[in-house]
Amino acid sequence: MVFASSSLMSAYLNPLPQVELFSDRQWIDAMLRFEAQLAMAQAECGLVPQAAAQAIAQACASVALHPESLAAQARQTGALGMAVVAPLQQWLQRHAPEGLPWLHWGTTTQDVVDTANAMLTVHALEALQRQLKGLQQSLLHMAHEHAATPVLGRSLLQPAQITSFGLKCAQTAAALGRSSAQLQRLAAQALCVQLGGAVGNSAALGGDAMRVEQALARRLGLKACGYSWHTQRDDWMRLGMEVAVCGGSLAKLAKDWALHAQYEVGELCEAARGITSSAMPHKRNPVHCLQALAQTKAVPQLAATLLACMDQAHERALGEWQAEVVHWAQLWTHVHAAAAALCAAAQGMQVHAPRMQAHIDSLQGVVFSEQLAQVILPLLGKAEAQAAVALCAQQALQQGQPLPALLVAYLKAQGHAVSQALHAQLHAAADVQAAAQASALRCHELLTQMSSAGQPAPLNESIA
Repeated sequence: MVFASSSLMSAYLNPLPQVELFSDRQWIDAMLRFEAQLAMAQAECGLVPQAAAQAIAQACASVALHPESLAAQARQTGALGMAVVAPLQQWLQRHAPEGLPWLHWGTTTQDVVDTANAMLTVHALEALQRQLKGLQQSLLHMAHEHAATPVLGRSLLQPAQITSFGLKCAQTAAALGRSSAQLQRLAAQALCVQLGGAVGNSAALGGDAMRVEQALARRLGLKACGYSWHTQRDDWMRLGMEVAVCGGSLAKLAKDWALHAQYEVGELCEAARGITSSAMPHKRNPVHCLQALAQTKAVPQLAATLLACMDQAHERALGEWQAEVVHWAQLWTHVHAAAAALCAAAQGMQVHAPRMQAHIDSLQGVVFSEQLAQVILPLLGKAEAQAAVALCAQQALQQGQPLPALLVAYLKAQGHAVSQALHAQLHAAADVQAAAQASALRCHELLTQMSSAGQPAPLNESIA
């Protein structure tokens, strides 16, 4: 069974390949730890002789398991847990036979893998949360610094109204903060010991099942939920779906930053890293955004596959659970890599505010069409006011003249007197800095809300 890939084709898309998530070594360590701590928990509860538990723990510390041989054995039985137990049995037979009757007692192979998976997911969650926190702090810093920096708001990829770059950063930081909090809340329910035995009723342990489960959970740093979740995967899946939602938020950020970083747009750029094109030295490719987008492409399909694995028959799945274990690891690995890529991008991100302003200026005020139509509405009525603005907006772009000035000329040509007050209203309606203030206000409100909710403050800054 392959749980994670370390191939060349996947490694270059991961900015933190040294961070192990669901690796073969971690799987083996976690499954051996389950067997050792189960015996110790049963001894703690007076069900297994202390000497036998110590022998089992010694076996788990001494036996050398190799991924290739484990996979080969598991192919014959369809049960990875059996491939782990067999070498332990052999070691005990040779070195400490007193532990042999108690090895793997009261449990089943799915208990081993599910509990090991929960242990590895604790580690994956911690790793993901570190990257989310780092990314969120960088976003909050940019939000604070650029709360009132005007930037074009784009709707259907077309220029719309003025917003602020800081608000865009704050909105993303808030979304990531919601995912971070939700992941922590769902993890508290989902990351549980699995100790159901053959058919999920803990029959072998009888009335002592709960005590053993609680002792084992305490030793492994997991929750004791008090029931088997062999084929009832709802809490587990809710956690996985939130990881996928987080991946979606990361993909949205990567796409936005990549669009801002287009050469002809030039509003953002990642830190310089030398030549990034073999043929065109001028290019400055957004490599970290590329990595994040590549990593998140598989996330929706992985989420769908995990949901498709929920129809697990009766008390033990035939194929669905086995598929889930593989794709679960892939989901976490992809989302962690995407978060790490964007965290790296954010730390070196260069914001080109003059370029943002230049794009606004090049549009000659047409992005203020809604506000300008409202100013002249009392003179012309709604329909004619909108028609006049649409006509003059075309002329503004074609002739390179400000839209407010063309509207003044239009009104005069229609026989309307244009007072100084109306002049002032038209120019005020097209004031870039004033337009950005609405977004600046929303930005500071979001920063305050996040601070009140205990989320990170901007790096080296206090929220105003």
